[in-house]
Amino acid sequence: MEFTLKSIQDAHEKYTGPDFPKLFKAFKDMGMISNEVNIQHGTSVYTNTNDQTITAEGVKVSHPIADTSNTDEVKDILKRHQAGQTEFPTFCEEMAQAGIYKWYIDINDGTCSYIDLKQQTIVSEQIPQ
Repeated sequence: MEFTLKSIQDAHEKYTGPDFPKLFKAFKDMGMISNEVNIQHGTSVYTNTNDQTITAEGVKVSHPIADTSNTDEVKDILKRHQAGQTEFPTFCEEMAQAGIYKWYIDINDGTCSYIDLKQQTIVSEQIPQ
């Protein structure tokens, strides 16, 4: 799989919520090393092993990001989304209300970290591979 915007978009269409580990694998197969999703600005930045980046328009939340993050709420939102109970735009809105403005996927470490406005990692999860 090539590291192109089209390949990335195709992978996002194919794999959602419960299929996140498959999306992660597709990203890895493209040579991607990281993905940063910023729901406050509505951008996603993808970086590959050659330090090439692709910036794409993503979901921009309509609610302001909560000033205070809530770890238990973030974990509950993640659990419901990973079980397929919410669509991605709803997931993003709920994360904003729980104080998360971006998440960072480290492909090499196999982690996804959810970050608040104070630049603190609120939840970091290992991605099943």
